[in-house]
Amino acid sequence: MNFKNIIMFMIAVTYSAFIVYYQSIQLLPIIFLYFLVASSLLSFLFYGIDKIAAIKNWRRTPEKYFHLLALCSGWPGSILGQLLFHHKTTKASFRAWFYLMSLLNMSIVLLYFFY
Repeated sequence: MNFKNIIMFMIAVTYSAFIVYYQSIQLLPIIFLYFLVASSLLSFLFYGIDKIAAIKNWRRTPEKYFHLLALCSGWPGSILGQLLFHHKTTKASFRAWFYLMSLLNMSIVLLYFFY
């Protein structure tokens, strides 16, 4: 695991802990926590299934679905999937869009606190 992956994993864990904490003190509705868990789990599964499809030369999942899941709070699960399955970790254009969607998602959640 390289330094960049460690940093991304730490950010994902911190973000997830942030959501859990603020929900536990009732500053966030419980739906945020449910949505984070569901979208992260779905995203993690997408990475695993797509890795199997890549190995077996089956039809692949389009990248736009990975990006959509990252935008919908699934990026912590995506990071875990990338690390465990060693999948979607080298293509620069995919990584750039993934980081953008992750940052956009975090920005939307932070804006919730200010409005």
